[in-house]
Amino acid sequence: MQKLSLIALYAACTMLFNLGMAQNSPIDSLNQAFERQTSEADRYRILSELAIAYSDSNYERSLEYWQKAIEIAERTKERHWIANALHQIGFSYMKMGEFKLSLENLESAAAIYYYLDSAKLYAGIQNDIGLIYRNWGKYDKALEYYLNALDIYRQIGYAEGIGIASNSIGQIHFYRENYPKAIEFFREYLDINEVKGNKRAIAGASNNIASAYMELGQLDEALEYYLKSLQIYDSLGISIGVAIIQDNIGSLYYKQNQLDNALLYHQNALDIFESLKSVSRICYTQKNLGQVLLAQGNIKRAIGLFEASLIKAKEIGLKDAESDCNRLLSDCYVKLNDYPRAYGYLLTHIAIKDSILNSESIQKIEELQARYESEMKEQEINAINAKLKTQRLFFLLSLIFIVALVVWAALMFFENRRRKSALKNFELLRNHIFQNISQNLSNLEMVKKGFNLEGYFTAWWDARLQNRPERENHYFFHFSYKGYTFCYAVLNGQPNTCCDLLNINVYNIAIEYFQLHGEFNQGLQDKINQFVTTDPLFQSLGENTISLFSFVLQGNRIFSLCPENMAYRQFGSFIFSNAGQWINLRPDDIVYLYGSGNGKDSLNEIRKIVKSIDLMEFAEQKELANNFLQTLELNDDAFIVAFKV
Repeated sequence: MQKLSLIALYAACTMLFNLGMAQNSPIDSLNQAFERQTSEADRYRILSELAIAYSDSNYERSLEYWQKAIEIAERTKERHWIANALHQIGFSYMKMGEFKLSLENLESAAAIYYYLDSAKLYAGIQNDIGLIYRNWGKYDKALEYYLNALDIYRQIGYAEGIGIASNSIGQIHFYRENYPKAIEFFREYLDINEVKGNKRAIAGASNNIASAYMELGQLDEALEYYLKSLQIYDSLGISIGVAIIQDNIGSLYYKQNQLDNALLYHQNALDIFESLKSVSRICYTQKNLGQVLLAQGNIKRAIGLFEASLIKAKEIGLKDAESDCNRLLSDCYVKLNDYPRAYGYLLTHIAIKDSILNSESIQKIEELQARYESEMKEQEINAINAKLKTQRLFFLLSLIFIVALVVWAALMFFENRRRKSALKNFELLRNHIFQNISQNLSNLEMVKKGFNLEGYFTAWWDARLQNRPERENHYFFHFSYKGYTFCYAVLNGQPNTCCDLLNINVYNIAIEYFQLHGEFNQGLQDKINQFVTTDPLFQSLGENTISLFSFVLQGNRIFSLCPENMAYRQFGSFIFSNAGQWINLRPDDIVYLYGSGNGKDSLNEIRKIVKSIDLMEFAEQKELANNFLQTLELNDDAFIVAFKV
């Protein structure tokens, strides 16, 4: 681990030097371009670009350019420019720890955005104002602004905004020590940005998830997410992000009692924060450094850092840091046997802690959370009602179909000489009815066909027996719900438009099961199997040889609902799945799904095939799997599907 620390320290220092060298040229070019411009619009644009160029490396310089930009905006009376500059000035002050100045500018920007009816930008301001109240320890007020932002983002359907607000709400649950709930919101933020490919946001979400895992004592999972975040920030050249993650890794090493590593990471983070003049970050990191020194027995140095951190916390209103510093100073003076002073600091800590989360504010937070959950339930109920309406239409059409079936059966009985012709017409009519139903259901765009699961797998192949090529008896479908992707393969003895009936019911069964249980587990597979074997309408169509093999994806995790039918290639090893459980996937892992309608003996033969091809290159496995399947005495519904992460 010490080697890891030194490597990360060297990489961060090298990155900062390269970043500084790389910035000189484009910044010089922008300054020269600014001097040549006569158009106010171009001058405003260049000043904005200069401010953004310094936004992660020199807060004061960035602020200077934004203040020059707002002078142009006010002179030209361009309200959008004024609001944008006020927003960015407010955000710059926030990063510098000047929260009162930040709030003044953000509220001014919000008023203009509201006047201009810019819902997306107004929601962004609401979220940023929530950040200020969170730093002040006013969590109930912060949550109120976050929920306002989330409500607006949902109304306008802005996915990235929904992710940002979810991340902010997750932080409130984090500070209230409800870490599983916090992870739930952080994962929503991560999932949205992984789909969008927003690397900086992915790094931020990974950092937040890691912090929650660290508080839960799951340190290996925490370190995995921290390193993922550090790699992204380093690759993007974002020094503030590198410093934050190094500070957090230092805290993780502190929990593992690796005090030398912890000291190294915290000190490196502090050097970067001081170069950026980020007062709030300096405050937190000095406190973290003091904790390590206290654990090492260097009490006097620890006291000096706690006192320095406490002064900054009071100046900029960081109530949580102020509370922690008082508690830690109390611990120091206990070790020095100075009990009166220790008692005084402890009383101050308790008073601040109570003021942050008193019973009234906790009640307000819970009321706001209840309001949010109630609104979400109402939206879900409306969606369910819409689906029920579609289902009623579907079953009405199905009833019409059954009546038509009876009529046609009577005609066939009484008109024996025209029986073959009637049967042919009946098939055409039946398929026509189901194709019309299928067209109506396809408008819902719920269930998709095919192996293309972008965002999860980089490549895939499927192998099956080709004894009867005119029949397609193997299908693969998937749909997404609340950050989960539900996937299933279908073996159908008599394939036709009945798959539409199967898909709509699988979708509804899965969603209903999740809403009742809050998760997907093997009980869902039992529900689906029960439907396939007992549903009267489905059985009346003659579909008595259907098998369904399913699994669920969420983020980098996979859960097999049919564990006997899945295997994995992970960490250089071939692994059979023995039970239904969540498994973490990593790049280059391979997931195998296989099955047959011919029972255990057939399944064992297919497993041997999967095991034998596993050591081949992924691109060569399909041909070999097909060859093996052709040589074995298996039903023509045997299949193997492989996905590469």
